[in-house]
Amino acid sequence: MNGTVSQLAGDYREWAPHAALGDHVRCLWSNDLSVSSTRSIQVVPDGCVDIVWTRDWLRIAGPDTFASVEQLPAHVLVVGIRFHPGAASAWLGVPLTEIVNGRIALEEFWGAEAERLFDHVSGGGEAKAIASRLEQALVMRLPVVGPADREIAFLRQAAAARRGPLPEGLKVLAGRIGVSERTLHRHCLDAFGYGFKTLDRILRFQRFFRLAAASADRKLADLAAQAGYADQAHLTREVRRLCGATPGELAAQFSA
Repeated sequence: MNGTVSQLAGDYREWAPHAALGDHVRCLWSNDLSVSSTRSIQVVPDGCVDIVWTRDWLRIAGPDTFASVEQLPAHVLVVGIRFHPGAASAWLGVPLTEIVNGRIALEEFWGAEAERLFDHVSGGGEAKAIASRLEQALVMRLPVVGPADREIAFLRQAAAARRGPLPEGLKVLAGRIGVSERTLHRHCLDAFGYGFKTLDRILRFQRFFRLAAASADRKLADLAAQAGYADQAHLTREVRRLCGATPGELAAQFSA
C-alpha cells in the first residue's frame, strides 16, 4: 500500500458530536502525528465529507471514490468534523458531484467566515478543544442549514444496512420514498456525489474495514461473507478497486 491508513498513522481519536448536530455529523476526530514518523497518509473512501484543520489550512475533503495519499508535514496535528454520507451538501451549498475526490479550501464555500473560523480555531489548545471550536461553528450555522434531509438519511441507512442485493434494486428504494428511479439517482448525485450503487459499494467496503480492524486474525473468506460480499474473490476485486491494495495487505496494517 502507498502510505499508512490514516486511522493507524498516529494517535487517532473520535468523539460524538453535539446532540443538535447528530443528524448531520458522524463524529469529531483528531489524528496526532507527533507520535509518528509517518508522512504519507492513505485516506480510503468512507462515503463522508470532512472539514479538516491543520495549522496550515482549513479545507473540505471528499467524498472519495478511491484511496488518496496525503503528504503531511512531520509531527502534524490534524483535527476534523466528519459529516454523515449525504449530509454535507446542505452545509456547503453545492451538489457533491462538484467536489468528488476533492481537497478544497473551506473559504471557497464559506468565504470570509472560513477565514475567521481558521483564525479562531488556530488560537491554541489541545485537539479536543480545537474540534469543539469547529463544532460550535456548525451549531451556530445550523439554523441556516435546517434539518437533515430524511430521504437522504433513509438512503444512507439502507446502504449501510444491506448484506445482499435488493430483490428489485433501485426501483424498490425509489418506491419507498415516492420518487422515480431517475429522481432517486439525481438526489444521490447531489447528496453523495455519486449514485446509490457506488455508495453501497463504499459502505460495504467500510464494513469490511471495520471488521478487519476488530478481527485481524480472522479468515478473509469469513470477513467477506460477514461484510456482504458474494465471496472472497468479490472482496478482493472491490478492495483493490477502492483502495489499491489486497484485503490481506489492508488487514495486515491492523495487526502490525
